[in-house]
Amino acid sequence: MFTGTVRRLFWVSMGATAGVLVFRKVTATAKELTPSGIADRVSVSGGGLLDSVKEFFEDVRELARGREEELNVALGIDVPPAGEDDGSSKKARAI
Repeated sequence: MFTGTVRRLFWVSMGATAGVLVFRKVTATAKELTPSGIADRVSVSGGGLLDSVKEFFEDVRELARGREEELNVALGIDVPPAGEDDGSSKKARAI
């Protein structure tokens, strides 16, 4: 008789545990599907997207500056005329 009671108690506790876990999962899912839950998810993923776009444009600007310097040197725009380089002038020379 004692083993039957322990067995029943075991299965009741297993059912209660499963019920609590299912309830918590359903509650969390229901919260995610509310307008505020969806807004939270969008703001988190949107923030990551915004950071990625900012980094992309920073990289593009940096590469554009580097390429512009290469072109200026190749065209002789930033190179001071020969014999006038005293190191104090930073003005660009017109072609």
